[in-house]
Parts: sequence; C-alpha cells; structure tokens
Amino acid sequence: MVNIAWVLCGAVAVASGATAERLADALTEAPPGIRYKIPEGTHAWSSMKSVESSHYGQQMRAVNAGRAIKLNPKSAAAILGAHQRLAGGFGYENITTTTAYGTQYAVDGLFNGHRMPLLIDTGSSDTWAVQKNFDCIDYSGESLPQEACGFGETYPDTFQYGLTDPETHMYIQYGDGEIVTGPMGYSDVTVGNITVKKQQVCLANTTYWYGNNYTSGLLGLGFPALTNAYIGESSEHEYGNQVQYSPLFTSMVNQGLVDPVFSIAIDRNASSGMLTFGGVAPASNADQSNVATLDMVITSVGDIPESTYQYSFYTVVPDGWYYDQTTSTKKLPYIVDSGTTLNYLPPNLADAINAAFDPPATYMWMYGAYFTSCDAVAPQVAVLLDGIKFDINPVDLIYRTMVDPMTGLCVTSIASGGSGPYILGDAFMQNALVVFDVGQAKMRFIPRQRY
Repeated sequence: MVNIAWVLCGAVAVASGATAERLADALTEAPPGIRYKIPEGTHAWSSMKSVESSHYGQQMRAVNAGRAIKLNPKSAAAILGAHQRLAGGFGYENITTTTAYGTQYAVDGLFNGHRMPLLIDTGSSDTWAVQKNFDCIDYSGESLPQEACGFGETYPDTFQYGLTDPETHMYIQYGDGEIVTGPMGYSDVTVGNITVKKQQVCLANTTYWYGNNYTSGLLGLGFPALTNAYIGESSEHEYGNQVQYSPLFTSMVNQGLVDPVFSIAIDRNASSGMLTFGGVAPASNADQSNVATLDMVITSVGDIPESTYQYSFYTVVPDGWYYDQTTSTKKLPYIVDSGTTLNYLPPNLADAINAAFDPPATYMWMYGAYFTSCDAVAPQVAVLLDGIKFDINPVDLIYRTMVDPMTGLCVTSIASGGSGPYILGDAFMQNALVVFDVGQAKMRFIPRQRY
C-alpha cells in the first residue's frame, strides 16, 4: 500500500530555470513553516479537450450548510488553520474561525451501488460515508441521537471487499472540532459514471458532526499526502501510525479510467454545477477564447509532515488583484479549494477591499469576518491570472443569507487569511471554469461571463 506509484505525485517533477526564477519572490515570502516548490508536468495530454457530460460528468448541487452562520471546516483552511495556531502570531486565528460560511457543494456517489450524496472538497483527500449504526457524539464525547449529526442517507452495508490488511482506520478532526472516524476497507465507488474498483474508503462509525440533513459523507479530490489512514486501534492516530493510500481520483488515473485531469464548474444555480473527470466540464457562459494557465505549486506545511515532501494542496500564484480602480501586483500563493466558501486574502488587501464597499464593511472579531449592509453596493473586484482579469460578480461578494442576528449585517466573501497561505474559494470559483491539470502540473482557469 505504501509503495504504490502515485500518479498525482509521480506525474510531476521539480522545475528549474525561468519558471522558478519568475516566481522566486512570491515563493520566498512564505509565512513561518511554509515552503513552496514549482514542479513540471510529465504527462503529455491535450488539456483543454472537452468531455461529454453524459460520460464523465457528475452534476453538483448546492447544499445549505445547516446553520444560519455556519463554520464549514472541511477544507484546506482547516489544515492551514491548525498550522497557524501552532505557529502563533497576529491574524493566525482568522482562517479557522471563519472557514467558509454557508453553501457547500455535493455530488451523488455510489458505494457498491448504494447512493451516497457526498460533499466535494479539493482541499482534502479522504472519501467516506457514514455507517447505518454510527454513534453520534457531542464535543465531550457524550452520545446523542443520530439525527443530531444531521446526515442524510446512511450506508446500510459493510465493505464490499472487506477491511484493509493490515487493518486501518480513518481519523479526521476538523477545524471547529468536528470529528469523523471509522474503519477503512474496499468497495467499488462510482462518481460521474466512472466506477473505481476496490477503492479504499472509510465507513464512519463515530462522528461529532454538523450536518445539512442531506449529505452522507465527503469526496476528497486532493493528493495522497492529505489522506488520513492510521494503523492500529481507533485511538491511535499519531503521525508514526499514518499510512498513505490512493484516494479516489488517484485511483481513477492509476486504473486507466481517465486522463490525469478533472474540472469543476460551480454555478450559483443549485441544479447546474458540474464536476468532470478526464477533461473540461461543460459550463454556461465560459469564455473559451481566454484561458489562464498557471503553474501548480507544491505547498509544504512544516508541521504537517506528510505535506513537506510531495503535493498536498492545489496552489497557484496570481498576478495580483484589482479593486475599486486600484491594482495590487504583489505575488503570493493561493490555494484553490472548493471546500472553502470565502476568499482569504492578505490582511491589508482584505481591509482595503472591504473598505471599498458602500457602506464600508467592518471586521467583526467574534466571527473573524467582515460584514456590511445587506443592500450595500459592492466594489468591482477581480483576481488577475496569467494576464487575464477574472471579475468576481457582485452577487458573490455579499452573502445576503448570512446575517448577523445582532446587527442585521451580511458577511462579505473577502476575508483575512492572516499570514497565509491564502485561498481562492467558491466565491471565486463561481466565476471561472477551473481545470486541475495534474498531468501537466498546471491549473487552468476559463472566465465565465455573468450568468
């Protein structure tokens, strides 16, 4: 299991020369404990070919996160926030206390033929579903009724091909304390009409969870470095007990089912988002004449040992930001994460953009986020990628359903990421068709006109 030739790691090699030199300043200005490397692709492939949605596409739907103002820690921000808390210093708490209000995105997967709606997350790697007879607990470990955890369908069966050998379990503790643990085994998993044979998954049997009463688990699309499998009893989840395994997308590529690429088109319309494996998702109003191509950067988090020597997060270095007739060209790495709703920017930049709302947005420390009038006028905001300006629709800059009950103000989608790394979340991804071209070690972005 440990010796598998990971496609998501083996498809790249560290680049040198002009590419690394061009980004040298951005990559050396890393926060404490963070390092970056520029890889180069080794898989030749026509990255922008279209894929019919009926073949490899899976429709996404938006899911309310379950609370009026909901911490959604199932994302890269949770892991980075854990690092920030260990490192200490001003602003390090923000990224965890606000980790993505509101909407989550889900697809229907099949575990051995059983329909399991799963949250999709490019910032994590484990795929799991909750078992029928799972234990729902509170923060102190006390038992609660199952409905308190807010899951939808539960998995009614056991592992199709039995447990892993040696036996392993998954253990994840998310940023706001949510916990998921359970045994790991093998089952056929189908997503987007692609069936991965004998995929290693977890059937969660103990959870402290804030569910949405619809989804049954999570589909992680990240790299093997972020998997959370441990040998031994369920209480043994130290780094020394951890073993990597092939997550779902890695297995798709290893089994020759798809090319090493997937793409996501997140729509505001809950019925029309698309996750596509092996090519480019069909997306409404995508401007195919403009394609921004950026290097996929390796992000190494020093106190997360498994991320220090191979791919972990999908990271890019934008050219800068445009807001309120001002352009900031400071180059810093950003993680592209479908599991995070907000955009997390450097504190000074987040302050400046939020000050450009009319009326200006103000920082509320109890949420670690910025709030403004729900009928405020949003400024023009865009992220600059490969010389192309990707406008963020004003609709995506104010979450009018996320209201602070004390003030009646609404949260903005521009948050402070402390010392970083920073994050392009759903508020950005709703304005672009995003292609995760692992084989070429590139991230590709296609702007979407207002829809």
